[in-house]
Amino acid sequence: MSEDSPALSIGLAVRNGRNVIERCIESILSQDLTDFELVICDNASDDGTIEMLNDYARADRRVKLSANQVNIGSHENMRRVLETSRGMFFRWISADDWLEPRCLSTCVRALENRPDAIGVTTWFTIHTPDGSSRYEEYRGEYPTSPDPARRFQRMLWFFQAGDAKYDPIYGVYRRNCLMRSHPLRPSERTDWLLSAELALLGPIIHLDARLANRTRTYPRGVDRAAFRRRLDPARGEQLRTSPRRLYRELYALAVSADLSEAQLRRCRWALRRFWIKEAIRKARLRISDARHRMLRRRAAQSAPPVQRLGCSTRRSHASRQNE
Repeated sequence: MSEDSPALSIGLAVRNGRNVIERCIESILSQDLTDFELVICDNASDDGTIEMLNDYARADRRVKLSANQVNIGSHENMRRVLETSRGMFFRWISADDWLEPRCLSTCVRALENRPDAIGVTTWFTIHTPDGSSRYEEYRGEYPTSPDPARRFQRMLWFFQAGDAKYDPIYGVYRRNCLMRSHPLRPSERTDWLLSAELALLGPIIHLDARLANRTRTYPRGVDRAAFRRRLDPARGEQLRTSPRRLYRELYALAVSADLSEAQLRRCRWALRRFWIKEAIRKARLRISDARHRMLRRRAAQSAPPVQRLGCSTRRSHASRQNE
């Protein structure tokens, strides 16, 4: 690895990942590509994660570690690992994800062979906490067209096609393209906004190989306010994203790109279809969340009064002691 700039930077933003981060880091350090740096930013972990990270940083000079004294949120932490990286190429990774041994070398080689492309993605396997896994080897059209409007249309389609088809935010990109974009806007859908902007910027090639592993959970009745606070503790409610707001932000990206009027018109049509589907999805989500809140309230109301029973038990025990 060059002291000035490695070929690739991997950005790992983590908070409290002690139980999973070893698998992630080991999968990176054991890659057949060695000219890289692993840029880690610990976000005020309190579960012993930082001690593990310090051990890795001392043992391998490719590991670059910094630590936040307070929780700055996952968005800002992801931005920091990008801004402190130095590689020609860049890839984010989550602490509970891991890579296949040839992942990084295969992606870097593909970008070196395609100077017109700004990034590269691969197939991936989704793992859930219950031990099950699934994948989808989609063989249709990806955002690889030389036409930016077509790439934008395909990216919008993928956003609503199911989470196993495409994972653009965790591809390998030319770092200068990421720095030219506006990564991680204050939005619940910041990953969609960044992916759409990158699609407008240039072709994102795809490799038909499963080279990455993602861990995902699918809880029912998600506390969305808590989710927004995790993304940004200071401005969580500013991240609230309606379908109308998302439409406006995506359209602003298309307007700011160097598109002809005909291309922009195609983007508008694609966005209208996208907005209708997103509005329907949001409505169903609100109904589902309301149902789960009602079920939780009913469960809480029907639960035995544990505290009162505990107090009664303590009084009975005290009475027996006084007898």
